[in-house]
Order: sequence, then C-alpha cells, then structure tokens
Amino acid sequence: MRIDKYLAHNQFGSRNDVKKILKDKLVYVNDELVTKASYQVNLDKDIVTVNDEVIEYLEKFYVMINKPTGYICSHHSNLYPSVLELLPFDPDNTIMVGRLDVDTEGLLLITNDGQFSHRIAHGKKDITKTYFVKLRDDFNKKYIDIFKEGILMDESILKPAETEVLSNDTLLLTISEGKYHQVKRMMHYADNEVIYLKRMSIGKLQLDEHLELGAYRHLTDEEIAYFD
Repeated sequence: MRIDKYLAHNQFGSRNDVKKILKDKLVYVNDELVTKASYQVNLDKDIVTVNDEVIEYLEKFYVMINKPTGYICSHHSNLYPSVLELLPFDPDNTIMVGRLDVDTEGLLLITNDGQFSHRIAHGKKDITKTYFVKLRDDFNKKYIDIFKEGILMDESILKPAETEVLSNDTLLLTISEGKYHQVKRMMHYADNEVIYLKRMSIGKLQLDEHLELGAYRHLTDEEIAYFD
C-alpha cells in the first residue's frame, strides 16, 4: 500500500495533508525516512512512525463525506465518477451507507464494517434521515399532515414523515425509509419538483458544517456509538 494512502486511511487527513507530513520529514518506515508519497508499505511487517509515534494500521474505518453532485454512489460507473475516488480507502472493501443520487449532495457514510452498515440500513430501529429541499414552486402546506399520515408509494404506505417549512420553497424533510428517489417522488405527489437536495443528517449524526464539498473526516467514537 502506498504510504500516502496508508496515512490517510489512518486519520492523518487528506492526501494533501499527508504530502505535507511527508515533506516535513516526519514519516519513517522501519527507521528509514520516507518523503515520497508512492513509497510502498508492507502491512504485514513494516513499522510506520509519524513524529516518533508508531502508527498501527486501522482495520475498521468509519467516515462521513460531504458528497458533491456529479458523483455516483457505486463501485463502478461509466457515466459518472464514483464518490470513492474522493477517498483514500480500498474501494473493493468499502460500503456506502444510505446511497445518494448523482445530483444529491450531503452526508454520506462510508465504512468497511458490514455490521455497522447493516445496523443503519436494516436494523430494528427506524433511523431517520433529514434532507434540505429546495423546490421549483412554493410548497403547499396541506401536505405537512398528508406526509405525516403516510402516502402510498410502491404499493405500500410510507412511514410518517416530518416536514419543517423554512420558506415558501424550501423545507427540511425527515423520513425513516429509503425508497428509490423517495424525496423527489414525495414532492411530485405534492405537485412540485425538487431543484436542489442535500442530506443533512442520519439519525443523531449531523453533517459536519466545516466539511467542504468532497471533503471527509473520520467519525468519532461517540458518533459511531449513535448507531449501537
């Protein structure tokens, strides 16, 4: 594994952050100074230190990324780049939790822990997801109660959704399911159309407001525990 990928995987920031650490001559492998990002690390036997601290390889990772538009939540795509291209992790061992459409921004979780992913996507608890929605037309407030009661979609009644109107044409919509294009289809039901969509939270986990589009960070232990 490349040393820049190794360090980025182990919470040393983006590839650019890692390049600065290497340039500052803080990285050693088996007591040998390493300054080239392409240096190959043997995970089985090499000892990596940063600023005299031994760095153990992180087996499990849990990150949030502020997904930009134009990226698809898939391992392979011919039409759009995969969101995984924005991360240093091995794409073959990653799981995207609660995928987002190519034209949707916001909070996306990526991990290599299948049990963590399963608890969020298929666990016994209903984990809500909140979206910021900008509409083509003014939102008809009569649909607040209709969405709360549940509407018919894919031959079943949706679970209750909470709607917070922010302005005439913007709102926060909180749902506890993830049907295909659900938010857009709900707005079509309300005779409207989504022109901008961004996921703001998954359960108690909020999108870090300091993350620029395309940027990511590792979850804290407390944040990971939200989904236990």
